[in-house]
Amino acid sequence: MSSHNIVLGPLLGLEGEHANATIYSVCFLSENDIDAASLAYRIGKQSLRSEFTLISTLSRGKFWRAEIAIPLAPLDQVCNYQILIESQAASYALTRNSLVAEWSFFCPAAKQRIQLAFASCNGFSSDKVRAQHPAPMDYLWQRMQQQQAAHMANVDYAEVVDAPYAALIMGGDQIYADAIFNQKQPLYAWSQKPLKAQLSAPVSDTLRQRIDSFYLDTYLRSWTQSAALRYCLASIPSVMMWDDHDIIDGWGSQPYRLEACPTYQAMFDSAKKYFTLFQVRSVNNQALQQTTAAPAHFGMTLRFRDYGLLVMDNRSQRTLHNIMGSGKADFIQGLSELQAGWQAGQKLLVLSGVPFLYRHFSESDNNIRLSIHFDAYDDMADHWRFSTHYDEMCSILQRLLQFQATLQAHTPTKVFIISGDVHVAASGIYREQHNPANPSNTGNIVQLISSGIVHPPPMSMEQSVIRLASNVTQPDIDLGGGCVLSATLRKDASGNRFLFHRNYACIHEGSDHKVWVNWHYETIDFPHANDLTARAQSQASPSLGYQVQGLPY
Repeated sequence: MSSHNIVLGPLLGLEGEHANATIYSVCFLSENDIDAASLAYRIGKQSLRSEFTLISTLSRGKFWRAEIAIPLAPLDQVCNYQILIESQAASYALTRNSLVAEWSFFCPAAKQRIQLAFASCNGFSSDKVRAQHPAPMDYLWQRMQQQQAAHMANVDYAEVVDAPYAALIMGGDQIYADAIFNQKQPLYAWSQKPLKAQLSAPVSDTLRQRIDSFYLDTYLRSWTQSAALRYCLASIPSVMMWDDHDIIDGWGSQPYRLEACPTYQAMFDSAKKYFTLFQVRSVNNQALQQTTAAPAHFGMTLRFRDYGLLVMDNRSQRTLHNIMGSGKADFIQGLSELQAGWQAGQKLLVLSGVPFLYRHFSESDNNIRLSIHFDAYDDMADHWRFSTHYDEMCSILQRLLQFQATLQAHTPTKVFIISGDVHVAASGIYREQHNPANPSNTGNIVQLISSGIVHPPPMSMEQSVIRLASNVTQPDIDLGGGCVLSATLRKDASGNRFLFHRNYACIHEGSDHKVWVNWHYETIDFPHANDLTARAQSQASPSLGYQVQGLPY
């Protein structure tokens, strides 16, 4: 047994408030020769210990899970923890001569307003884009690490914006599995077959094992290469939900006969297996709406201080004609559960991997001709405003407005949808124009978009198309029964609707009682020329910059 026996992790998860305590999970992948592990943690002067449960034995190690329950308290707390194996602190090698064996995280006071971080798109859609983007891959993860470390060193903050991040919400594409079709990868030979042969090709045990190893290796590579990312995953409690690239680009928005074929199903099985372990932290996650051993979807409901969080799983059961499947009923039940225990001052956050409000995919011929060059059909079909998803979108928006209207008589309630996917930062508002059931017309839903923390923004030509499409007036949404919503993308101080830089977002309620969204972004431009290689060479020593753009709601 080596002295640094953590293969992946620790992975620190947030599972919400239960029975007057905040539940956190700690998971890790050990080497195969480990037979038991303990979690030792310290809160103030109290030292505690719990045993890890073995969840799964994998080809590259064993996956373990333990929980920490921190009672709600009137003051902020810091929890320090270690993983013990044979009474020795387990670790991983940060560098050749440096081991990391202890971690800490922030648990806010019971009545405290908190600061959340939100990120998505933690990777590159192709090796070409990765090689030619001139900034370090994990530049923004380094910034998040620096911010969290500085705030943890001084927890006596005056404003919430200076508080440590109490949670990190990750909205999808935590890995990019698209390389599975590349040369030397498991499905390259399959991808070269005619479609008819692809649909009927059997999956041998050897191929299934190679597919399984591909997904495991992709997680290990994606989540261990950056010391900053590894710090954040171990030191900021996270809530994660997958999107298409965690499976394969466009999953759920491709023809049914393709996604139902044996090869695609084998791919989905392995992607789901490792998503369940590494992102959900196993089916024992107390936030899951479905608590069975084999849930049909992974939607979650959490209460956490001044937020209620509904996490939508829009990939597990997605088809070209339906996004949520059985998850819709659990989403509605989650709204009901949150409403029953709603407290004054709380905000509702709804996590949807793909935004509801984004540039309008107009049905006009000109806009479609402009868009189709940059968006494959499956990318367009991913969006809520796509024709086959429109009714489902209206139904969800109507439920959110009903939730808000029911609470409004007792306490003003703000509703936010937070999303990633589209590789830009943006925000917008749905406003009720007319609703006989709510004559005061006070209902509105804010859409926040932050994407991506690693994936670069669109290149200049596509940026022009996005700007042009965003100037098309968003049509009103008729929810039926006389309820009509208008949709508006918000402009920043410079008059821009989109931030075309890599970014992550931070959300908190300030002392002015407004919810502030601060996008942290790098200021280096992604190459503006189509010849990426020439542009990258001209920026061999790029001048990196970092700024924050904030908007109140």
